[in-house]
Amino acid sequence: MKQRMAGLGLAWLMFAAAAGHAQITEVPETVAPGRFWIKMDAISISTAPDQPDNGRYTAVAVAKTFLTTGLTNSLDVQVGAQLFLSEKVDSGGFSGHQSGIGDVYFRTKWRFYEDDTTGTAISLMPYVKVPTNSGGVGKKATEGGLIIPWASKLSGWGRLTAMVEWDLVRNDADNGYDTLWYASAAFNRPLTGSLAIYGEVTAGKSTGGAPWAGTVGGGVTFAVSGLFSWDYAVYRGISSGAPGWNPVIRANWRF
Repeated sequence: MKQRMAGLGLAWLMFAAAAGHAQITEVPETVAPGRFWIKMDAISISTAPDQPDNGRYTAVAVAKTFLTTGLTNSLDVQVGAQLFLSEKVDSGGFSGHQSGIGDVYFRTKWRFYEDDTTGTAISLMPYVKVPTNSGGVGKKATEGGLIIPWASKLSGWGRLTAMVEWDLVRNDADNGYDTLWYASAAFNRPLTGSLAIYGEVTAGKSTGGAPWAGTVGGGVTFAVSGLFSWDYAVYRGISSGAPGWNPVIRANWRF
């Protein structure tokens, strides 16, 4: 049970930290050829509340970073890595702690639909995760999946983004793969030229029998310049499969 709990907590942490931009929900826009975009989750903390059956779980992810560059105006490539992960479990007199580097991700994004009139865009985003983790903080198996981001402008109100995701993840018995279905949506609204706020909801369910994981949250973004911005968000779990709280600090740099 303790191993199961640790595995679920780490799996959720990895998905929650995956985006690295001003929200969890991926955006369909691509990076132009010759340009670069660095997206970093500077720090993400995931905690589970004290419960008789689950104990207490705390995980910290530092500097999960993605570097993106464009191949064409509608196709880019991305490489990402988790520089440090740490997780701790206390349950029924048992205490365990492990830390190390995380995995490497290879992704590509193809924007196959765009309507300038409505500001609507849709992309396909396949990815592969290579197990480079150390210290027992991940699974020693190659995993992958497909993300479909969508976005549209809301006239006079802001922007709505959403995504659906299908993942193949190694099961806890390490003898096969489970399917994970994941979806999220976010509403972004600018307040000034450099300040914006957003709200976001997420939901995920694995075929491996784990409870569904749902969160609600919100954040604020601050553009230091036209090329660099900070983002701070806090998420709250609304189901037994999600962390109790997940604060995140993110940074974005385009050049």
